Amino acid sequence: MICEKAMNQSIIRQAVELNDPVLAKQALGEIAGLLDASPDREERVYLLFSKASCYGILGQFAEAREQLSLALREKNDSSSGVTYDFIEGMISQQEGNYDEALQRFTATLSAHAKELKQPEFSFIYKDIQQRRGFLLVAVSRFQDAIPVLQEALSFDVDEQTRSDAMASLGLCYLELHENKLAKDHFLQARAIGLTRQWEGKLNFYLGMAYFYEDMFREAKQEFQKCEELAALHQLPITDIYAWLSSISKRLGERSESERYARLARPS
Repeated sequence: MICEKAMNQSIIRQAVELNDPVLAKQALGEIAGLLDASPDREERVYLLFSKASCYGILGQFAEAREQLSLALREKNDSSSGVTYDFIEGMISQQEGNYDEALQRFTATLSAHAKELKQPEFSFIYKDIQQRRGFLLVAVSRFQDAIPVLQEALSFDVDEQTRSDAMASLGLCYLELHENKLAKDHFLQARAIGLTRQWEGKLNFYLGMAYFYEDMFREAKQEFQKCEELAALHQLPITDIYAWLSSISKRLGERSESERYARLARPS
């Protein structure tokens, strides 16, 4: 019985940590059984918060918020408040309400500053800072994103998160016209291994950084790769041709420049 319970809770943890919809569905069934059997208030609060997270993963946001309210009714103290506010921010992010999610996470840091310094809440603090870094980039607050992403990189993060943070920093520096720093961070992200969201897109931004650093041969290689990947990753093909035209002109490749210029014109 103890082993079975531990296994069930392992499935719940995996569903939340991996953000996996298939596991989330399975975890909801396990949570229902554990809630029916458990009289322990601490465990029930944990299960209700986990249930809210699983519903969020599945995109059932009304149900997620309902479980949050039930958890807070079960136990309304500073510990529950931290988790409640954190999951509320996660739900806003999952809904695509990035400004609202950013506001919620920032407010959580302020409202629960004391609790978040405690070892048992360090994982929430680190998760919030990672999310804030990526959200700041998503809402084009590039200068603000840099120190948050740098802090996130100081944590013990997985390779995918590290690569995404490096690529996001590259974009921040590119937008702020710090092109060498942009190039260096894009190359570091590539060396780690790109996640799907940066495939193709990083070639485009790295090509821009190379161009602004007067590294035209390298820039052309990146944009030619973009041309190959345009359909697969939904890259803006007319913009790619316009860049290739400009780069070819800088390289003294007149016929190439004219060819790309023709391709860049709307048909």
